[in-house]
Amino acid sequence: MRCQTSLAVVVSLSIAAVVSAQTASPEDPQRSSREPLVTLGGEFRPFYEFYDGYNWGAGPEDKNGFYLQRLMLHMDLQMTSRARAFIELKSGVETGRVGGPRPPDEDRLDVNQAFIDIRFGARGDRHVTLRLGRHEMDYGDGSLVSYREGPNVRRGYDGPKVTVNLPSWQLDSFVVRPVETDPGIFDDGREKAQTFWGIYGSARKPMRGFRGRPEVYYFGLKRDGVRYDQGTDRETRHTVGARANYKKGNLDYWFEGTLQFGSFGVGRIRAWKHVQVYGYTFDSARLRPRIGLNFAISSGDKNPRDPNLQTFHPLFPKGLYYGYIDNTGSLNAKVLHPSTTLQLSKRLSFRNEVFLFWRQRTTDGIYSQPGFLLRTGQHSDAHFVGTLGQLELAWRLDPHITAVIQTGRYWVGQYFRDTPPARDLTYLSAKVSYKF
Repeated sequence: MRCQTSLAVVVSLSIAAVVSAQTASPEDPQRSSREPLVTLGGEFRPFYEFYDGYNWGAGPEDKNGFYLQRLMLHMDLQMTSRARAFIELKSGVETGRVGGPRPPDEDRLDVNQAFIDIRFGARGDRHVTLRLGRHEMDYGDGSLVSYREGPNVRRGYDGPKVTVNLPSWQLDSFVVRPVETDPGIFDDGREKAQTFWGIYGSARKPMRGFRGRPEVYYFGLKRDGVRYDQGTDRETRHTVGARANYKKGNLDYWFEGTLQFGSFGVGRIRAWKHVQVYGYTFDSARLRPRIGLNFAISSGDKNPRDPNLQTFHPLFPKGLYYGYIDNTGSLNAKVLHPSTTLQLSKRLSFRNEVFLFWRQRTTDGIYSQPGFLLRTGQHSDAHFVGTLGQLELAWRLDPHITAVIQTGRYWVGQYFRDTPPARDLTYLSAKVSYKF
């Protein structure tokens, strides 16, 4: 009922926006007299996934793998040059998984997005867009705020967003609540225990005196009942950071630095993360090989008996960040990540990657990518967590269809041997994405 009510409100607002934009737009009479433009589209994605040694042996075990299916349909109504309405439905189902679906595996039918955009003050390349309703967000490389593309069910946010477009910058500001993923039909509501707000600025091109194209941001997040290795409590976390993208010839790289502060229970939050990513493409060589090297480090908690917290948290990241396996996250982590990509043909590519994981602090545990505590760090002094090697073969059959086969092997390190079970993990998946 909650979702149906909010959808009815958005539809009503959309109709009102159509009437208003088409009958009261003296600044653009030609556009207001045109018929609305409707665009339909969607995605169908069947997905087979198999784990041997899931969660490094902590289970649940499944010898046959399981099937995931995503279906998404959307309608984009461009009413005038100043008004737009968009609605997108989603369906995600899981079949055959021992232990049942994980939280982002199943949502039988619901509204993924339903919003209206209204544009104000259009003068050349300057304008302001107000977005009202349920919508997706994705900033930077998706390591802090994203719509969770990798898992079966994508993530939305409820609340207003304002986008200011300037000649050199785009500024997004928002106050939202994340959408709760529930498995039934039209039962997704807002996560009332979380409030999320922020502003994200991105330069449109490299700036003079600044090596690369900069992006700067501030995010605020208030949550109840958050669990770390230190314990469970309420937190208010503020995140500030900057990143820069640079490309010259065959070389490209980006850097990002993030600081977090706030409160956790009666203690203070002081956390951080730093990322460096380098890539080089040999355009004139056969198979156009591309080599990459990434390094990331994020803070962990210094003392679980101290009320202050130093564990970095990734807020609302894309579902899979360090590889295809859904376990490993970016909290309390040092990661070294070399990779190689080969273009075997115009439509077929091959990618080989290796991830090496350490704990930044041995006094903190390890966490999943969304930030859930997986294992305590209080029973081992080892830094080294493990090594993940993975292969991907992607075949782009045509502009609409892509088939991907992925496999990976996670070899556990000393930390897991100190905190059993400590099984090496094997992963295999095959998926086809048809977008229309």
